[in-house]
Amino acid sequence: MTEKYISFPSHGLSEDLPLVLIVDDESMNRRILRAMLERDNYRVIEAENGIQALAQCQAHDVDVVLLDILMPEMDGYETAAELKRTNTRVYTPIIFITALEDNPSLARCLDVGGDDFMPKPFDLQILRAKLHAHLRIRHLVSESKKQTDALTYYQNQTEREHELVEHIFNNALQHRDKPKGVDSHLSPASMFNGDVFLNALGPNGSQYYLLGDFTGHGLAAATGALPVARIFYTMVEKNLAVGDIARELNAALYDLLPAHMFCAATIFEISANAQSATFWMGGLPDGYLIDHSGYMLSQLESKHMALGILDDEEFERDVRHVTLNEYSRIVVYTDGIIEAENAQQHQFGYSGLLRTLASQAMIRTDNIIAAVHYFTGNEDQQDDYSVVIIDPQPQAPLQPINHTISPLPIELEVALSAEELKTVDPVAQLMDLVGHLPGLNTHKSTLFILLSEAYNNALEHGILGLDSALKADDDGFLQYYSEREQRLSELIEGEICLRVCYQPQQRTLLLSVKDSGAGFSLEPAAGSQLQHSYGRGIELLKELAEDVEYNQARNEIRIRYHID
Repeated sequence: MTEKYISFPSHGLSEDLPLVLIVDDESMNRRILRAMLERDNYRVIEAENGIQALAQCQAHDVDVVLLDILMPEMDGYETAAELKRTNTRVYTPIIFITALEDNPSLARCLDVGGDDFMPKPFDLQILRAKLHAHLRIRHLVSESKKQTDALTYYQNQTEREHELVEHIFNNALQHRDKPKGVDSHLSPASMFNGDVFLNALGPNGSQYYLLGDFTGHGLAAATGALPVARIFYTMVEKNLAVGDIARELNAALYDLLPAHMFCAATIFEISANAQSATFWMGGLPDGYLIDHSGYMLSQLESKHMALGILDDEEFERDVRHVTLNEYSRIVVYTDGIIEAENAQQHQFGYSGLLRTLASQAMIRTDNIIAAVHYFTGNEDQQDDYSVVIIDPQPQAPLQPINHTISPLPIELEVALSAEELKTVDPVAQLMDLVGHLPGLNTHKSTLFILLSEAYNNALEHGILGLDSALKADDDGFLQYYSEREQRLSELIEGEICLRVCYQPQQRTLLLSVKDSGAGFSLEPAAGSQLQHSYGRGIELLKELAEDVEYNQARNEIRIRYHID
């Protein structure tokens, strides 16, 4: 860099040579300076006064100005100030050359924009040193400006690209038909959100929701939201069951995502009359069913693997059904909420969330986020914060129910032995067959709930003899399902028979599930364990079906579902 300004060949005036403007009303001074500078391979232009100097700076890219103070028309002080005001593109050093030696005059040189001064008569060595130093500074400032301009361009370009991507994401993740009673808050830890919340109405008024959390955060995590949204909305329009939606999403993400990425998700459907809900939960923290005061009515356990980890054969699409009432509220969230840390590295945790939910009636998501921020203080947000509260409300169908149904009566019957009960999922396969019948596709989700609830009751209580009273507390849930897996693996004998009868003339579907167990009392004594075993599931079935009844032995349930 040093040699650039002092080692050029003396012949020619290359454009790469530094250009020096000499401003002095004395021609002798200009000639002396020109001779000295041209011997050192500088290009030189001249001006007799400040007005000419300004014109020369506009016409040429001047590298250094050597400026006299005492001149007619416009003195050096005025000229320096005007040069600094008009030349804002790049640093141009101004070196005052003056016979004045008093301190006020020299100080004024710097005050008006001068960068240096040197006395008359000229000392060649000092002049060389000052020119070299200021040209080096000019070069560094010029390079810095180029880098700043490049960074500014890159930043502007990046911001435009981010705006474009954000616009695409927002449009892709939205759906025109939204359920009522939705309160959601998603705040990303970086520009793009690794969490995604989707909600839409099915054709018959069912309400579908998906809260997902992709591995990591930022743009890389957010990219998975696009295929998830496309699949979710497509399957909602077909009114498919929650377990089917989860399975389809899992298969797509298993093929799409790299091995280290997956999507923890809660997918649930609320019936059109808002009296029941079906949940598939994999990888996210447990959700809650609370009342208007914030009291926890039930814990919604997340017992599946996240989407995109298991292949289709390993994937589990069994779901949980819950009964709702006018006071029920559903709360789901991502792990960023409970894992938020304060300065002491203590986490907000489940306890913090439950205390917040119970802190006021009809709490909103903004209140929960405010509580998290208050807990963490000034600590930076390390993960995406997402929380959703649903107040279930009845929803009208989006379109008239299709009255064109298949005229072909169909009857299907399946008997499962003890060995088949361990490995086969009969409900999903039967619903796949029934759901393809004209007029029944929009009912597939409800039919799935009816048949799966009846089948699980027959398996868990009729065949395995499990007692739902175990699920009275959080630890009991784990014990219940652990006991279920153990008894099922050890099962030697037992049979469940499922029957589906489609009657097009009566516009009715008859479902029955019969087990080889001993049956139960339809009205057990108050407080007995069987009351817990059968009560809640039966109530759910009664909400969804036209009629629910048991045979005399109480080991077969019969469900009548009217298509209209």
